[in-house]
Amino acid sequence: MSNIKLSNKMFAIGLNAKELSIYAYLCSLPNDYPMLDGAAVKVKQATIAQKCGLKAVQTVAKVIDSLAAKGLVVPVKRSTKANGYKGTYIYEVKKLPTTDSFFFVDRSVFGQLVPRQMMIYLFICKSFSLKLWDSWNSYNDIAEQTGMKRETIIETIAELEKMKLIRKSRRKSKDNKRVFVDNHYFLIVYITGKIRKHCKKIARMYCEYNRTVQLLYKSILLNCNSNTKKSICQVGSNNFFETG
Repeated sequence: MSNIKLSNKMFAIGLNAKELSIYAYLCSLPNDYPMLDGAAVKVKQATIAQKCGLKAVQTVAKVIDSLAAKGLVVPVKRSTKANGYKGTYIYEVKKLPTTDSFFFVDRSVFGQLVPRQMMIYLFICKSFSLKLWDSWNSYNDIAEQTGMKRETIIETIAELEKMKLIRKSRRKSKDNKRVFVDNHYFLIVYITGKIRKHCKKIARMYCEYNRTVQLLYKSILLNCNSNTKKSICQVGSNNFFETG
């Protein structure tokens, strides 16, 4: 599993969903030119469009120009090939500092989500609490910090849950057990490996750690498919954030 570290300040600089999605993807790429100031990456605009869920390459060019105007991305002059065609785009990415506040994201989510889904997913990752092992934010809080409509957020969270990237748990009021008050979100991480050696060990570890909430985590922390020799083991996000 490959995780990337992103700054919490990404949500405080006024980026829209497309800008945030492309900027996060550029930050996830390895530095191809260490001699430049910042992280310089070499990537095709068609690849950026595919990884960020954009249909048109022209949209990528417009978003890159917008990020350049905000000082987050600096397009480097493209080289010219022997046949006269322009080479691949090179971008110098000005990464925000991650010394004081940051969060981790699994690199594999790029290519699965459209910009609005990516924005909500990144926000849930940012809001994840290492003490509570979940993310708690109301729809109104998410709408205020992302600039998206409440109805769009509800729809997007349902889509992320259907894609099995997150799990939503509704909490009841302490005063009235018939009333639901809070939504708590759990991140789901996929680990590839042999079921017998890896998944059973992970399941045992989580059962020991979460004895008091075993019924809740039984449906959240483990979901394995043992039909093949190598499969995908779906676990909770504790391991993801500790080792990222």
